[in-house]
Amino acid sequence: MSTAPLPETFRKTKKPRAASLRRAFRTGPVKAAVTGGTGFVGAALIDLLLEQGWDVAALARDPARLPAAKDVRIVKGALEDETALAELAAGADVFFHLAGLTHARAREDYARVNVEGAAKAARAAKDANARLVHASSMSARQPQVSPYAKSKFDSETAVARAGGDWRALRLPAIYGPRDMVTLPFFKLVKAGFALAPKTDPAARASILYVEDAAGAMLAAAEGAAPGAVYEVGDEREEGHSWREIGEILGEVLGKHPRAIAVPRPAIAAYHGATRAVESALGKGPSVREGQVNEFFHPDWTARENLLSEASGWRPKTPLKEGFAKTARWYQEHGLL
Repeated sequence: MSTAPLPETFRKTKKPRAASLRRAFRTGPVKAAVTGGTGFVGAALIDLLLEQGWDVAALARDPARLPAAKDVRIVKGALEDETALAELAAGADVFFHLAGLTHARAREDYARVNVEGAAKAARAAKDANARLVHASSMSARQPQVSPYAKSKFDSETAVARAGGDWRALRLPAIYGPRDMVTLPFFKLVKAGFALAPKTDPAARASILYVEDAAGAMLAAAEGAAPGAVYEVGDEREEGHSWREIGEILGEVLGKHPRAIAVPRPAIAAYHGATRAVESALGKGPSVREGQVNEFFHPDWTARENLLSEASGWRPKTPLKEGFAKTARWYQEHGLL
């Protein structure tokens, strides 16, 4: 597949001076509004903001699901509720928008939550004169690969159309404590197997520890130019191959996993069967439509309009260290 470059309206050809990027925040704690705070990255972001003394308000359908509920101001509601979004944004210096769907029963759900929700969040931020940081996905680079990828690309367009002081981050694959999506891969490597998509050349991706992802969101608020989409990489410019990822995790777990290159038809059949069974049982999808295309795309390495070049942000956690922290958390919670 060809790689679609960032639209010209999303590019920055000249980096402004750092001083011009910093908002004249009021005296006292900087105020943040956060959507998606009950999610994996959102919870890590809230932890980081609180650690740095920010005053945090978070949108939540179910406040009990917020890990730091007692330390934040909770606005009960959902992305569909523009009144709740306006209440959330009121008085905020920065609006961090992380809420969204990664798996949906129907394509319309992606459009409703990921695209329309982003547009509503962007308008609320603009009306409150808050700086917006929108969490997108590296998959938006190739919107044709899946409905999810298209929805993330369209969310960037929706945010840009809303106007205001915005910037968007295309986050790569993210892992770390609390993440249930990566757990099966850890279990598989522990059992002695490291699966990888069978591609030529070997598929590569950026893969980022969750605390570094939260740090990137904060850095974007403080030091990235407005009106641009940035890609977020890991500690290696060339990213990692799936084989390398399996080998590094094997070292952490004390295993020498057997590398198995899985052909596309095998993964496609497994995904199709899984979706069919879950649909018949009325369960939410654990495999999203088009995910096989995402898995077999050869290059999810960050390389365009890098956040690390536009701000002082750099990832702090090498893959081996991050895997060790994640494995320890899984073990402490009886999951691995």
